[in-house]
Amino acid sequence: MHNPNFTSYQQHVHPAIHLLQQWQMFMSGLDRVMLFYQLDNKALFEGLEWNQQTQQQLSTPIQLSNDTMLKLTQITKEKNTQQWTSPELLPFVQASKLSLSQLDLFSENNYLVLLVPCTINSRSILSYLFFRNDCSNFGMSDSHTTLDTSHKAIIGKMASRFAQMTINNYQTTIEQNNQFKLQTQKLLEHKYLEDTESKESFASWKNQWMSTYLLEASKRDGVNYVISQEAAFKLINLDLSYSVTQEIIDNAVIYICNLYNVQPGDDVIIKESLLVIPRIEQQETSVPATEPINRQSKTILLLDRLEESAIRLQQQGHSITSSDVGANMPKAISAPAISDALRKNKTRILNLFEQYPERWSTIRSYFKPIINLSAKKNQFLRASS
Repeated sequence: MHNPNFTSYQQHVHPAIHLLQQWQMFMSGLDRVMLFYQLDNKALFEGLEWNQQTQQQLSTPIQLSNDTMLKLTQITKEKNTQQWTSPELLPFVQASKLSLSQLDLFSENNYLVLLVPCTINSRSILSYLFFRNDCSNFGMSDSHTTLDTSHKAIIGKMASRFAQMTINNYQTTIEQNNQFKLQTQKLLEHKYLEDTESKESFASWKNQWMSTYLLEASKRDGVNYVISQEAAFKLINLDLSYSVTQEIIDNAVIYICNLYNVQPGDDVIIKESLLVIPRIEQQETSVPATEPINRQSKTILLLDRLEESAIRLQQQGHSITSSDVGANMPKAISAPAISDALRKNKTRILNLFEQYPERWSTIRSYFKPIINLSAKKNQFLRASS
């Protein structure tokens, strides 16, 4: 026996098995089904059988000879949508060796055999349906009347449509299921990328914040404070608040200045070995303490992207309007979305402007929504004084 290998359906019930299960509910006059389907190598077939008389609920495999598979291959090349056939023409019965018991089993006097072919993914499924030649099985009152040609034509058309509809519905369901899985996977991957991008942006901003802080301290003290890559990496990756990070840097600077008697104009290198990380209780590093920092970093990221977009527009000689700024951002957003984001982050934006007076100079000077935000604060301060 060859293992079924319909590549697109490996994670699901095999389409041939599904069709065989559906045939069992097709009509009460159906006594037996023998079903054959092509494998990836179209010269090879698998066979399955269901028998109502033996009360088999599950299908059983059929051993196939090479000669039988050759005959089945020839049948798949025919264009019939359905065909009533006689016992001696069944590909799995050898006419030269047909015994009396086989005649009794497959004789048209006892059984009517209907061949119903269908295809899925360019591979054929051949269903042989065995009906008792008894009209009562099809809702007719006279059990001694055999089916005539018109009856067979109707049943044949019904069976052909039933098979194709079953396969089409099956394929549609599987495709929808696969599409759902793919979409779910893409959403999860997108969320992962967004989280990664957010972390990278936060790390980049924290590194820039330390550089800016040390630059301002250098101007204030008349020395050149420089932090080593190892020390910066450690402070960036530790889950510390900005006030704690600033305190660690300040303590390191004080220690170095006292240790080496630093003079104006000297270089002061802050090494990792000189950083003293305070022990912080678990309660102090819980989610509520870090959430404001995350919100602040997102606000900074928003301002950075607005600034970058505004600079590009200015370099191209365009007006710095909300719609143009939004359209030129890495992920384009609408003007109303920009206004909503600025409104929701108003307090954090104004605090950041005070904390970093030299940053975001383009949008603070030429971008009206930011100018208006600052102007409203100035009006409020004048009214309060």
